Amino acid sequence: MSSSATNGMNKLLLGVVLLLMIIGVFVVYTASSHFALSKGLPSEHYLLNHLPKVGVGLILMLGIGRFVDYSYWVHLGKAIFWIGVILTIAALLKVDGSKAVKGANRWIFGIQPSEIMKLGMIICVCLKLSQAGDQIKSVMCTIVQPGFYIGLTALLLALQPNYSMMIMVTMIAVAVMVLAGANLKYIGFAAIPFTVAGLCALLFSTHSRARIKGFFAVEGQMQATNYQSDHALQALGNGGLFGTGYGMGVQKLGYLPEAHKDVVYTVIGEEFGFVGLLILLTLFAILFAQGFKIARQAPNRFGKYLTFALTLSLFSNFFVHVCVCVGLFPTTGQPLPFISFGGTNLIFNCVAMGILLNISRGDTGRKINEPYMSNTNHFQSFEISRSLG
Repeated sequence: MSSSATNGMNKLLLGVVLLLMIIGVFVVYTASSHFALSKGLPSEHYLLNHLPKVGVGLILMLGIGRFVDYSYWVHLGKAIFWIGVILTIAALLKVDGSKAVKGANRWIFGIQPSEIMKLGMIICVCLKLSQAGDQIKSVMCTIVQPGFYIGLTALLLALQPNYSMMIMVTMIAVAVMVLAGANLKYIGFAAIPFTVAGLCALLFSTHSRARIKGFFAVEGQMQATNYQSDHALQALGNGGLFGTGYGMGVQKLGYLPEAHKDVVYTVIGEEFGFVGLLILLTLFAILFAQGFKIARQAPNRFGKYLTFALTLSLFSNFFVHVCVCVGLFPTTGQPLPFISFGGTNLIFNCVAMGILLNISRGDTGRKINEPYMSNTNHFQSFEISRSLG
């Protein structure tokens, strides 16, 4: 381990996250002010709602990074997972009387419990893989143990329905399994029924089927379905090289539904132009590069797998959000990490960054005991993680 990794938290990662959150505050205000006024609310309504969540996220990120040794997540993972599962089921049953939002039952008591379940699932899968040792290629360690958490999470996400998150979570888990050296043949066999079931769910969902048809429709057809994506592209086109200027965007004035959430990337593109987007993309590139670097330098398998999975989770949110905004993917409800208005996603992204910052210190995780792994498998896992750094 390099000396820089033992001198405290990764300051570059911390600085980038703080800068993204500051940018998010300004973007949430400009993207939501007209929407708030259209509802008879003060222009700063959504900003004032967003700021306390930013504060909570910062406290959690810094507190976890400084005071919560990541070895504690070994013991907390199952509890977090089952709390998320119970709350997700409660949201499906509408225990608090909440109504479905855009055809999906994803919220309860003002939070999105699937984010809790996702974090717990990632921790549990990483723990099972790190404890497998030389049994990593067995059916039990490749399919049964991690598969329980992956399958239950995917099922509950499909029932909401939240197909975009279901696909992302499953792909993250599979990527970690490949990184850990799990048996690719077993993974392939298990993937067949999951893929078939996922495709059937997508095709039988009226809401998802309409979005997919709209995505592949000829220009001029299905304007209602493509309304958001069409205006997102117009916003990016309006931005040009340097943008229209802060607060001067046009598409947020009722043309982009809830522009401060699912298409906030286009607001940045319109008001700050190509240059603004280039800066934003550079910041995210630094964040992901530092995350994979921390995974490479982690002193144990659990730290490597957990850092890799959390970084990949952030990347998947970012990638899907951007691809939707530029018309490469059908419309989904994925926020832009640290930028979009929201509570649960922002806070749990901050928790993930806190875990990464703690692992980056280099003097943590010493209480984690893992079974011996032969040189061949360990070398394979190490080489893959090093290449990602």
